[in-house]
Amino acid sequence: MLRLFSVLALATSAFVPAAQAQSSATAAQPATGIGNIESLVKMRCSLDPKEDVILWWSGTVFAQVPEKAPSALLGFEGYNICRAEKQADGTWRLLTRELTFYRDLKTGEILDQWDNPMTGERNHVLQVANDPVNNVLNPPGRPSTVPWVEGGDQLMLTMNIPLTYPNPLPPKDFPKQSSGEMYMGSEHFMFFTPRVAIEDPALTQAPASYGWTRTGPWLPWMEMGQAPGGLLYIAQGNKKASIAELPADIQERVRSTYPQYTTAPREWIQPNMTSWTVYKQWHERQQSGDRNK
Repeated sequence: MLRLFSVLALATSAFVPAAQAQSSATAAQPATGIGNIESLVKMRCSLDPKEDVILWWSGTVFAQVPEKAPSALLGFEGYNICRAEKQADGTWRLLTRELTFYRDLKTGEILDQWDNPMTGERNHVLQVANDPVNNVLNPPGRPSTVPWVEGGDQLMLTMNIPLTYPNPLPPKDFPKQSSGEMYMGSEHFMFFTPRVAIEDPALTQAPASYGWTRTGPWLPWMEMGQAPGGLLYIAQGNKKASIAELPADIQERVRSTYPQYTTAPREWIQPNMTSWTVYKQWHERQQSGDRNK
């Protein structure tokens, strides 16, 4: 996705209010004695820093235009590959990178060009290739009580993350690509994991499935500027054992164009990349005549 799991650390600041809002649900804590953050790491990634973990997703992008019903624009499919490291002070770092490919809704094919039904223009599709997407899950001073909720033999976890920050693409420099001075959106996760796996001390990771929703502005490569409306993303996903479990066309793109995405990062690097910063770099290369990257 755009940067699906770079917001995971931000979510810990919303954990306590989320738990208070779950008045009709039963709060749950894993019985193993491991900390809440360790249980989150076990679900999201792995407690073993030598393990690379793939979290796959697939979904649909909808246009939301004022006074019109949402309309499906594109499919998308991708994954995040993650490794977790526990630091000496007890904080956990997630070292990740992620890819997403946009698909034609009818054929399912990966799109490199897209006929925009809202503008009538043909756009170059810039796939999501964010590297790195690194975060500290439990920075000092931030609430980190994970509000697990029981659901039969499953543990469930909801995260709601509002987002606003300065747009890397200011309108004065990117009138066709920028939605405004500030990026505004939100991300919403619903995770499901077997309680028995979370509580099994012999396991370094637990299976996970999830639903994901995002609201946000038009993508820069759609070249819709500050046109009214925005995008709604709906997706689902789960952990995969290896790259070999991904669709063949994604495997081929990884081999030919994105070989670094077969493993998680080995070093902590900042700043993180987003679809907006990647677009800015791509645009600058195009303007300079370097069209091969």
